[in-house]
Parts: sequence; structure tokens; C-alpha cells
Amino acid sequence: MEVRTSQLLSYESNSLESILESALKAGFIFEYSCRNGQCGVCKTTLLSGEVKEIQPQLALTERDIVNNKILSCCCEPITDILIDAEELTALKGIETKTLPARISQINQLSNDIIEVELRFPPSAYFEFLEGQYLDVLWNGIRRSYSIASTSLDKEVTLLIKKVDQGVMSDYWFNQAQLNDLLRIEGPKGTFYLRNKERPIIMLATGTGIAPIMSILHKLDQDECYLQYPPISLFWGNRFSDDFVWHPEFKNITVNFEKVISKPDSSWTGKTGYIQNVAIEVLGDKVISSNIYACGSNEMIQSAKENFMHAGLSEKQFYSDAFVQSY
Repeated sequence: MEVRTSQLLSYESNSLESILESALKAGFIFEYSCRNGQCGVCKTTLLSGEVKEIQPQLALTERDIVNNKILSCCCEPITDILIDAEELTALKGIETKTLPARISQINQLSNDIIEVELRFPPSAYFEFLEGQYLDVLWNGIRRSYSIASTSLDKEVTLLIKKVDQGVMSDYWFNQAQLNDLLRIEGPKGTFYLRNKERPIIMLATGTGIAPIMSILHKLDQDECYLQYPPISLFWGNRFSDDFVWHPEFKNITVNFEKVISKPDSSWTGKTGYIQNVAIEVLGDKVISSNIYACGSNEMIQSAKENFMHAGLSEKQFYSDAFVQSY
């Protein structure tokens, strides 16, 4: 079947293969993140033709269905189709690779969060855009982690949160040793900084701060970047001990708000949900901004709904949802 986009791109899609998977194999990169129908990042409009659902489109709302929206990771074409999808040229040429990696450092940042540094063989070249993620493969298990370091750093840094009864979590927190050999597959995802001319609002929950760290540190390292629009960061956690990163920048200014959902009597900062706090603090400034949200899928879906209700265009909202695995 032929898939055409509103950008006048076209490619062939094989039977039993999702629209997204066929696009990636053909060398085209559309928006995506979880690839299992939960996050909604790959949502697009079916302009003509017919598709078949090959896995549940969990992130679609009733309104989406009425408006002929589909998730490209969940559908295969059964006729030639036309979709409203934008190819992401910034990611062209960045190859997804499988590479060996060894653990260089394991740093305990809190009771439930560790920082892991991975090194590749000297001959390996791992290119990525700040904001992307990779998969770690160990003992037949695959888990996705956003990259917290920048492309200028020598090693790749991950922030990993303990998951109760998590098989991979048990490895990281109870078994992992320096120089352990792992495999990584990446980079993946389409979460990266877009238009730098707009004000930037960043939302993160928990270790969803990792790709935000990567993006902001790369901006700070970029000697050609002259900040004009404001950058605002809202980071939410359940407890104050979870704020394991303390941002310091030399060349950029970030308006930073810590938000706690379960404060104790010593907490004097913002409380509640970060999407609500952001609207409370910034008001109608949100509709002229680009939003970058990373963390729990619940936060992302709520934030998107709230900001769009306030007047934000859906095309100004970029996200990377952390979908829990065990």
C-alpha cells in the first residue's frame, strides 16, 4: 500500500506493519514515542483511505475518533492512504544502532533514584539529539530510558527510578556492578527542541527531568544561542528528596519552579500538579509558548488538555511519556 503525507512524501507500507514502522524503515521520521498506543505522540489525521487497527489506540479520545485521528504506531493501511504527518528533518541521518556499553559509574542520588553512566567502545560513534531516549538490553529484558547527558559529553548518563517488583529495577539497584556489559539500542523518539524563537515552557515529573536536563545543558553549551524568549521549567515530585538535580547554567536563564504533590510541614514552595501551577504562574503566556512535557502519561495528557483549553495549538505541545514496564 502507498502512504502519502500532506508534505507530499510517499512510501510503500507492507501488510501487518504499522504506518509508523513502515515510515521508519523507508527512512522517514514522523512524531513518535512509546510505539504501543499509550502516549498519543504519533497521532495524525487520516485524510483519505482506510486503515486497520493492529493494536489498541489507547490514547485516542472520542473527539479524536470523530475527527478521523489515528495513531500511526497502531494502524496499518488496507488501501492507499493520505495522512497529515510532518517529517522531522532534524532527525535525518541520525541512525538507530545497537552497541555494547559498559557501566562506568553508578551514583545513588536518593533512596529511589540512581544515576548511571555508560561508556561505548572507543571506535563506536553514538549520535543523538538532546531529548531522545535509548533502550537498554540485559538478560533478555528491554527497557527505555531518556538520555540526561548531552551529545558533547563523552559518556551517556541515565536517571533510573526504582520500580517496586521491577525485574530490571532489581538489576539496577541490587545487582549492577561497574564494568557490567550491556547492550543499548538507540537513539529513539522525536522529543527534541524545536523553534527556539518562541518562549519555552518545560514540564517534568520524576525522572522525566532527564531529557529536559539534556536539552537545557546543550543550550547552555551552545555558544551561538543567544537567549531572547524566556525559558520556564516546572518540575514535580511527590517528595522533596526526589529533587536530585540542582540546575546551574552559565549562559542561559531558566525560571525554575519545584512543585510537590505531597508536601510536609517544612515545604514552602509550590504544591499540586505542575500543569496547573504552570497555568497559574504564567497565565495567558502559555498560548504563545512551545510546551515540552516529559514524565508520567497522566501528567502529559492532563497538561495537553489544560493548555489546549487555554488556547494553545496542539502543534505547540511536544511530549515524551514514561510508560511503566516491569
